[in-house]
Amino acid sequence: MKPSKLRAMRAEVLTGIAALAIASSGSAQTVTLGPQGVTQSDGLGRAFQTFSIFGGTPGIAAARYNSDFDLNSIQLPISHTFGPIRSGPLFGVAPYAEITLGYVTGSQTFPLSSNGNSPNSLKLSFESWSALAGGGFDISFGKSFKVRPIVLVGYSHVGGDAQFFGPNSDVARSQVAGILSDASLNSVLLGGALELVYEASLGNDTNVRAQARYNELAAIVTTASSSALQDNGSFGVANASVTFTGPTGWQIATRDMRWLAYAKGTWLPDTNPSVLGFNAFVEIGGGLQIIAPDVVRGVQGATVRASGIVGPGVTGWLVSAALNF
Repeated sequence: MKPSKLRAMRAEVLTGIAALAIASSGSAQTVTLGPQGVTQSDGLGRAFQTFSIFGGTPGIAAARYNSDFDLNSIQLPISHTFGPIRSGPLFGVAPYAEITLGYVTGSQTFPLSSNGNSPNSLKLSFESWSALAGGGFDISFGKSFKVRPIVLVGYSHVGGDAQFFGPNSDVARSQVAGILSDASLNSVLLGGALELVYEASLGNDTNVRAQARYNELAAIVTTASSSALQDNGSFGVANASVTFTGPTGWQIATRDMRWLAYAKGTWLPDTNPSVLGFNAFVEIGGGLQIIAPDVVRGVQGATVRASGIVGPGVTGWLVSAALNF
């Protein structure tokens, strides 16, 4: 094919695709295409990083989310409070450590304006891996209340791909290579969190635990498949929960089982809802907990739970099992 005809075909294809940026001008991220490829991109790097923040920050439910994006989040959070320091200026303060491993997949298919010689729809897919470690102290005020300042450091990888459908899909895909298709972004995560915890007995072996936490993380790009994705940013994540536990009267191998019921709210104040399709939700659920502190060293028991999720622009659910440390 002659270069002039190839350029003309690309111009026709991109004329149809470029309408996507116009139609989505209210969104947090846009890609503008011209005959030579991508001519402008806004907010894409931050949009990529949002997936790793969403999947790897403690307190965000690892669940199946249904919104503009179909999201599936898997998370392995491990935390432990050590015995209090017995001497020196930090007497009575208990060291605290946590690590959260996160994996998120997401996809969205939407129509494109087509002139008959360009793709008519596009499927965007993302995959994120992250690891976030934290260290801090539990500072107790009386028997029920404690404050937990935490320093956070981690790393994340986000990959993205774009699949076009319709005429000249291969041409369209080649024009967004490294930006939407075969795209990748690696970032260092630095920040901190402040957590407040209140625990008390309500009598009849029934307990309540209330928690509130705010995380602030800076995502610093280390490598990216395109300069259009090199967008450092900061992210805030806030969550609060209340959990009730009580006796069931059941036992498994002489180990007591307890019921639990909880409600949790999550808010991403710095995240435009158009990125994920939402930026806040409420989770309500319950489950069972087995108390077995002497079976495996460091493990206090295990919990199984199920919950439902609802918020502006999102619904979801989760079923999980976890060890309690």
